Amino acid sequence: MSEAAFRPSPGWRLAGHAVLVALCLSVVVPMAIVLGTSFKVPNEVYRLQPWPDAPTMENYARLFGERAFGTYVWNSVATTALRVVGELVLALLAAYAFARWRFRGRDALFVMVLAAMMVPPQLTMIPLYLLMAELDWFDTWTALIVPHLAMPYAAFLLRQHFLSIPRELYEAARMDGAGSWTTLWHVAVPNIGPAIAAIAIVLAMDSWNEYFWPMLMSTEPASRPVQIGLREFVEEEFGNYGGLMAGAVLASLPMLLLFFLFQRRIVDTFVSSGVKG
Repeated sequence: MSEAAFRPSPGWRLAGHAVLVALCLSVVVPMAIVLGTSFKVPNEVYRLQPWPDAPTMENYARLFGERAFGTYVWNSVATTALRVVGELVLALLAAYAFARWRFRGRDALFVMVLAAMMVPPQLTMIPLYLLMAELDWFDTWTALIVPHLAMPYAAFLLRQHFLSIPRELYEAARMDGAGSWTTLWHVAVPNIGPAIAAIAIVLAMDSWNEYFWPMLMSTEPASRPVQIGLREFVEEEFGNYGGLMAGAVLASLPMLLLFFLFQRRIVDTFVSSGVKG
């Protein structure tokens, strides 16, 4: 059958573009409303116009002047960075072992890793909560970081990329006298650098946007991340939608910038992860 037989008609292409435009508007319009509302004074919040007549920075100034919003942002940045580094190190070690080493029970252990990806986090929430209580880790960065260091899907994706490296490259490193540790960090890791960067971005977004676990672990303002800080703002200043939208903009900005800068790398990494098993 010729290639022309699979080519969509102009009507279908027009319908497809219309659906894409509608989906884009469903995302862009709410974001524009949130951004515009963050610059509104209280008497303009309920107006239908998306942008205020006289934009003001009062909502942003109030967040940092009267609240510990800077502390919330710092907690999110620090815990996200530390968590992503820990997740990547553990995932790289596990992925390399599954991809290059031959040992008894390797396939069974890898199946267990895949099965762990399917376990809902709600099932492990109570045991982890009790463990954190026993360790007295409430209101610490440790409680926000350590329970999430083992990321099965990161190990799975990195294993796929390690398998895509030509075997001859590993053999050449071994003939040069490189051990497993040297081969991992000086041969394998540099060859999958783009994939590691993309996975790091996905892990950062997962950590930054997490809400339920930090809500359980953070009871003091000094240890709260930005998402819990926004909830506190809603509880204490219900109805101050301008300030809430300003906080939402600041909380969303880092991850939005990461995604827009590296979105192609994220998609390419997930597509190429299934090339070789």
